[in-house]
Amino acid sequence: MSKRMGVRRAAAMSGVAGLLAVAGVTAGAGVAVAADEPRFSMYDMSVPPGTTPVIGPMLESGTRYGWAVMALSTKPLAGPAGDGAGVPAGLKVNAPGCVEVPEATAVYACPSSSRFPEVVVPADAADMTTVHWGFAYVPQGESLTAGVEAARTAGSRPVDATHGTGKVVVKTAAHAELNTVGYEMPDLSPGGKAHHRLRVHANDAGKLRVFFSLAAGQELGYETIGFGNFTTSSGLSCRLRHDDVDESLLWTSVWCDAEAGDHTIDYDLTGATDLRARKIVARSMYDIYDWGGPEYDVTQQGTFATLGPAVRPRHFLLARDSSGTLFRHSGTRVASTPFGQRFETGRGWQTYNAITALSPLKNDLNYGAMKPSAVTRGRGDTVGRDASGTLWYYDRQFVSNQYDYPFAARVRVGGGWNVYDRIDGAGDLDRDGYMDLLARDKAGVLWLYKGTGSFTGARFKARVRIGGGWGAYDRLAGGADLTGDGRADLLARDRAGVLWLYKGTGDATRPYAARTQIGGGWQGYDQLVVTGDLTDDGKADAVARDRTGVLWLYKGTGKATGTFTGRTRIGGGWNTYNHLF
Repeated sequence: MSKRMGVRRAAAMSGVAGLLAVAGVTAGAGVAVAADEPRFSMYDMSVPPGTTPVIGPMLESGTRYGWAVMALSTKPLAGPAGDGAGVPAGLKVNAPGCVEVPEATAVYACPSSSRFPEVVVPADAADMTTVHWGFAYVPQGESLTAGVEAARTAGSRPVDATHGTGKVVVKTAAHAELNTVGYEMPDLSPGGKAHHRLRVHANDAGKLRVFFSLAAGQELGYETIGFGNFTTSSGLSCRLRHDDVDESLLWTSVWCDAEAGDHTIDYDLTGATDLRARKIVARSMYDIYDWGGPEYDVTQQGTFATLGPAVRPRHFLLARDSSGTLFRHSGTRVASTPFGQRFETGRGWQTYNAITALSPLKNDLNYGAMKPSAVTRGRGDTVGRDASGTLWYYDRQFVSNQYDYPFAARVRVGGGWNVYDRIDGAGDLDRDGYMDLLARDKAGVLWLYKGTGSFTGARFKARVRIGGGWGAYDRLAGGADLTGDGRADLLARDRAGVLWLYKGTGDATRPYAARTQIGGGWQGYDQLVVTGDLTDDGKADAVARDRTGVLWLYKGTGKATGTFTGRTRIGGGWNTYNHLF
């Protein structure tokens, strides 16, 4: 018999008996399994527009062997059977695996193998649109006819473990936004205390989560901000989650169940004496829905500042080994051990015969975008020249996995760069906010390529001649301010091993002042890098590798005379790399 003929036959028979016949069940057949009798709990559900919630009770225990009967209505099912039957205009019902009961509107009999019906709520559904449902469980061997009647009048019957009602209420985004959090968060001073209060207006009962973090664009690195004396007003049931035994604010989150009404959350903060200046965000998420993900939560935030000296960024060192694998050595800010754990950054870098960072590589900001942005400028954009003479540009980017992906996909700058025998990062020579590049041709002429700051157009402006005679040097290293005047400087080693300082002028037409001698004996090094501040004293440093593979730290003084305090051994084994930058 075809499905269509079966439906016609069911319609011709008495309603429920025909339903059973089509489903292959004989009324009264089978025996109820009392030993595993199911128990259901009824509940109401709030849902956002544009979702498709499954509606029906929750199976709390036991096994569902018989029929689950669901009656849908625009009214609470407290009147005569069928009063208000159906769903509000614009909503639809899907009931895969269930059978719609003949001679009854919007009543579904669902065998144990199927789930409950679902309601398709359109994106333009009106606020507070409500679907009421009645439920009755019919064990095997009992009357399905009686179960249908019980579901259709469930609102006028006592609720128990196998009978009851519930409803699905549509609440729009505008409705959800009536739930608000206000922030009273004074700034925190070094060694000081601050009392914070969050005022929660819960238009609806819901779940509140509050997370604390550095604001976007802040330097990473955490000092302990003490968090304590946490209290809440009645109507909030809260718990704290700490990821750190010190219970520091930035490792704490607050999770609350909120009753409808107005509530407060209070806590105290204490600042360490070495607190640095940062902006901190308290981000709240209020959830009124029983269906749908966190994208429907109402998100709000407040901010406050920690006061104190400016945060100094950490600087890293990039190193390429003979296989072409690039590693990033994390800066520690400690002079005795300036580099910590290394992280593999990428492979295939052996394709380049010249690589340089335009300025020293700084740590990531608290910034999670997948594409580079203007905030990345001056934090270690890098260029590489391949064997064909093509120059490629790598934008510094900040992503969730900062150690694996410091650079965005490379961008082609152009060809013809094989006319140069040196390519070196210069930092921001003219102080326009964009990083510049130096290139020396084989006649010893040094050229300046001013950065444009563009992500979509040319990365450099037309070259400007700095001057001739630079062939006297076999090593150049720049990109940072070594003399404390805010201008990017340049180190140059001549072939006799004498190191010279070229002070930056800040003028692109004459970027360097006359050279001054730093000292001799530098011919023992085969790598020299101006790294930026490695020791957290605000002064740029340099590292040099000798020919046995030992890396040395030259701590900067921030002065044009006596530029470095003398060298400190970092460690051996650095000859595993063929290029440091």
